[in-house]
Amino acid sequence: MLLRFSVENFKSFKQRAEFSMLPSRVKSHPAHVIRAKNAKDISVLKSSIIYGANASGKSNLIKAMRHAQAMVVEGSKLGKNLPYEPFRLDETCATQPTRFEFEIKSGKQNYAYGFSADHKTIYEEWLFEINKSGETPVFERSLHNNQSQFDFGPLKFNSKEDEQFLQFTAKGTPANRLFLAECYERNVLTNLSYLTAFVDVSYWFHEKLNIVFPNSKYHGLEMQLHVGNDNADMLAKILNEFDTGIAGLSLKEIDFSKEIPDIPTSVKQDILQQIDEKEAIFVAGPRNTRYQFVRDQTGQVKAFKLMTKHVGADGKDVFFDIFQESDGTQRLLDIAPGLLDIFSKDKVYIIDEIDRSLHSEITTSLLNTFLALTCDVQSQLIVTTHESNLLNLDMIRRDEVWFTQKDKQGATSLYSLEEFQPRFDNDIRKGYLVGRFGGVPVIKDLFSDFKANLLAERNPA
Repeated sequence: MLLRFSVENFKSFKQRAEFSMLPSRVKSHPAHVIRAKNAKDISVLKSSIIYGANASGKSNLIKAMRHAQAMVVEGSKLGKNLPYEPFRLDETCATQPTRFEFEIKSGKQNYAYGFSADHKTIYEEWLFEINKSGETPVFERSLHNNQSQFDFGPLKFNSKEDEQFLQFTAKGTPANRLFLAECYERNVLTNLSYLTAFVDVSYWFHEKLNIVFPNSKYHGLEMQLHVGNDNADMLAKILNEFDTGIAGLSLKEIDFSKEIPDIPTSVKQDILQQIDEKEAIFVAGPRNTRYQFVRDQTGQVKAFKLMTKHVGADGKDVFFDIFQESDGTQRLLDIAPGLLDIFSKDKVYIIDEIDRSLHSEITTSLLNTFLALTCDVQSQLIVTTHESNLLNLDMIRRDEVWFTQKDKQGATSLYSLEEFQPRFDNDIRKGYLVGRFGGVPVIKDLFSDFKANLLAERNPA
């Protein structure tokens, strides 16, 4: 679970901004809080909603999380520049590193992991175990005379050889690669699995943290349908409940050579060369068309296309391509599988612009369904949105609502509704829309000069 995230000097974030999932003293909706298990543990919220005007920086917060996650999960190639997007409206920021830090709950512990970097170098990297009473360093990395220095503090090893192995890995970590990524690449997590801090944190970034952008596509449905996974049937039921008209999902077998004109011949040849027996490959075509390719036991490659199933007036099944569905239905196909995931698993789903192409009632229902069905699951849902109907204290807590706003210099600030402490009986939706909490656009009269000139021409002195 995510406890806190902070970012500095990234895109529109100039100064350090902190997003927190730690609950305040608000007493409403106690089921929205995953309570600490002991005196040293930390309680955490299950959900959060982030508001802000267009271009205020709310999506940049999510992009900052994804940026940092990609550096951990995907690593970096030797000699290649790191992704680096500092605040551009102040020239001094271009010479400063960006900084990211996550405080998370993974396994049985809480951790703080972060780093600072520019386009060439990791300047700092650190990992601590944290609790209410303090913190214990696991490792700290710093840069001295253009050389990375590592301090493993009180870390205990089973043998001298294990310690030498970790030191050797640290020494061989390139200046442009995170040590945590290097540990994953060099099988430190397997060979020294008793160093649970490394395992827990790396596993959280690889398996627990899921970030969905407006253009993200979920490509697990094809395999779930292929193997008869119950999740595919459950997803079809959810889509039907949202009045999409979809009665089911199906994989239609098609001719590999004749019925896939939108996939280039070179891609088809790569599929034939790369796919092994009983292996599946997924390919996204134009207009959100989705294909699955499987090599059977006879060596033949079979092609399938994901389709939605409707029921015609005569009671017969009618199949639609994905692109023939509405934008809202296609958006649900990308969001709903993740929700099924967090209904039963301890995962963190962060969805940027959850309301994109969706009716307000569907957006509200998605959040309510998550909160109702995950009381016993340590999962979290964090979303950005413009949907003001979610601003209802009968449904959410004050500390679950955040706002982004840009100042006159173009820098984003991030703050919680809890800072305003509105009364529980106040209409916070109305307060938000009239700008009481910020986070709404200040719309100028774009045509005032045009109208003045036009009137002057019509009524010359």
